[in-house]
Amino acid sequence: MPRPKLNVDTETVKKAEEELSKIKESKLSIQLKGIIAASSHPVHQIADIFHVSPRSIFRWVTKFKEQGVQGLRDQPKGHMRSKLNDEQKTVIEEWLITGKSASGERIHWTLNKLKREIEKEFDIGIGTTPLWKHVRGLGLVLKKPRPAHAKANKEDQEEFKKN
Repeated sequence: MPRPKLNVDTETVKKAEEELSKIKESKLSIQLKGIIAASSHPVHQIADIFHVSPRSIFRWVTKFKEQGVQGLRDQPKGHMRSKLNDEQKTVIEEWLITGKSASGERIHWTLNKLKREIEKEFDIGIGTTPLWKHVRGLGLVLKKPRPAHAKANKEDQEEFKKN
């Protein structure tokens, strides 16, 4: 009686994929095996086996031809440096903590007001998102003022208050 041809169940496949993802250079070895297999098998079959697009196999081959193994390794992604230097960041932090602008007047800071003040004082155009990330990095949270109704009578409200 012959043995069953397929004895790999889905659980075994999942375990194998998890173990493969733990290996540091697993992606590199898969790419190299794909390049080797491309010499004797159709690219679309290799792509199906490795669960990638055929275009990926062609890219791997091209990078390997041009740069060798180093071309297949993931390159570090660059990030944009902050437009603000450390001195400017401390000034901005002081503005936020004291609640005063550069001219010394009291102000309720919003991101747009802070953005305009930075443009005026430091002549730096900064986006809202990087500015928000900087404020969050300082451990500060922007407060929202209590809404005021347009038809509200301020004198009646002051009279109504307990203090």
